[in-house]
Amino acid sequence: MMRQKVPTSKDLWEDNLEQAASLIQSNQTFLFSADIDPDSVGSMLSLALYLRIMGKQVYIVISNSLGENLDHLEKMIEYNSIHTLRNTDEIAGVKDVVDVVIFCDTANTKLVPFFSFIREHLLSRDIPVIEIDHHFGADSEKLVDQAVTLYRNANATTEITGELLKKIHRKNPDLPHPFNQRNIVISILTGILGDTMGGRVVSHKQSYVHWVGTLSNKLKRNTRWRKPNGVRPGDDRKTKFGNPRQIQEYMTRLSREQEICIDALKKRMVTDGEVGSLNLLNSTYSEVKDICRPYNSPWFAYVLGFLLNQIPDSPAKVGFLYFHGKNAEDKDCIYIKMRRSTHYSGVDLRTTECHLRTIFQDKYMGGGGHPGAVSFRVHPHDENDFLGKIEQVEQAIKKSLV
Repeated sequence: MMRQKVPTSKDLWEDNLEQAASLIQSNQTFLFSADIDPDSVGSMLSLALYLRIMGKQVYIVISNSLGENLDHLEKMIEYNSIHTLRNTDEIAGVKDVVDVVIFCDTANTKLVPFFSFIREHLLSRDIPVIEIDHHFGADSEKLVDQAVTLYRNANATTEITGELLKKIHRKNPDLPHPFNQRNIVISILTGILGDTMGGRVVSHKQSYVHWVGTLSNKLKRNTRWRKPNGVRPGDDRKTKFGNPRQIQEYMTRLSREQEICIDALKKRMVTDGEVGSLNLLNSTYSEVKDICRPYNSPWFAYVLGFLLNQIPDSPAKVGFLYFHGKNAEDKDCIYIKMRRSTHYSGVDLRTTECHLRTIFQDKYMGGGGHPGAVSFRVHPHDENDFLGKIEQVEQAIKKSLV
């Protein structure tokens, strides 16, 4: 039976925060896992970096490269000797020494890499679990029955990990404050900026102002700019961050080749009234292969994000993008991603799930997200059949727009 997530009540929040901090205080070896994106990696890394300062051992499950736009996080992981686990064999190698599993920013078990393996070989030992998340509605579900849960309405999960870091520091006042550590600050800001599109889509304004303001000041204060000394060059302001704007620009940079690809694909977008769509199913690749790398390449993964932001634009209020891919369990699927225009808030896109379940029936696999941005999956099937069904979903959404 699915246990849909709801925000932790005010009465339980401090107790759960205390439990999570105490588990971290009293254990030595931790395994982190999450659905990989800027917020999830920023959440895992911000905590992992502080656990390393505490002398703890940390493993992070990351099955693939984070790509060029998040390589600043990958460099932090490498520089701080945090072990990454890329497959089940590597998880198996540490399963007997892990004391606590921490899941971050992941709506349900279908999105956790290698969850079936983790459940069988780690969670079956009834080891403690901490879940940290801000996804509610749609098919969000509690990952583990007995987990200590830090569920909160937040712009990003890194805002919640920030609260946990403050609680941990209160238990360890002799250690450096987490927000005086540049890499921790950058990790948290990466998550907030990633989930709010650089502050363009903010669900909880007061929280956003607090965290970005506080961490901006910390980042500025703890960034030292080295000048060239004749032996080594000075610091490059394009690759060394002194403020959130630089982080955002780094995460959203594109090569000229990617810009050409995006410009070409934007011309393939179709607008029907207030709904825009872009078909990137496998059958379309032959039509754009001269200006785009394969749809399943890491290079193209960043192109997808930029395209999704472009589709819900005037006159469209909501944009659809669909493409073939693989889920967290490495199973083939068709992704259906939707996003609202940054200027429109008249529909909660999580409600689209009911239309998808009704129209796709046994082909529906799951999904969810935020009111303004969601991602769903269906089993691969005949493309013409899929296009007919997705047209029905789009028409249902059109009727709900106000």
